[in-house]
Amino acid sequence: MGQERLGILVLGWMLVIASYVYALLLIRGIFLGITQGFAGHPNPFWLVLAYLLFFALGLHLFTVGRRAISIGKGNPRSGARVGWGRMLSGALLIFSAATTQFHLLPRTRFGGQDKNQNQTESTARTVTALAVYIGGGFLIYGGISKGFRRQTAKPDLTALS
Repeated sequence: MGQERLGILVLGWMLVIASYVYALLLIRGIFLGITQGFAGHPNPFWLVLAYLLFFALGLHLFTVGRRAISIGKGNPRSGARVGWGRMLSGALLIFSAATTQFHLLPRTRFGGQDKNQNQTESTARTVTALAVYIGGGFLIYGGISKGFRRQTAKPDLTALS
């Protein structure tokens, strides 16, 4: 087994283990949220949406890890037709910017209420949020448009050994 394949294999296993740890933390958060009644939050829709996005992130980590393990073992799977990683990254960017801008989720014990000191700071935050929204939209569009592009031949990784 060559150095590249071994590195890909180790990276794949690290991603799979990281996705399991992430899933355990997510399950713990969901359990605590349910037992505490979502901390008295009047609209739990945003919490459920956050949990779904984070679940999708864990699932994507697991899928990328499994694909890396397959490549490291010498039998690569066919690639995805849609750029799920780009779409997920864009959705997480948009959701995090919207959460910060509109205070959709309850504050944690580490986060205080952020208030703008003057008009310049307010404008800067709005422009930054708009830039993140546009960037997230481009990421989602790029992930979707990947499915409509012509598929090119993938490099043969069996020649690495």
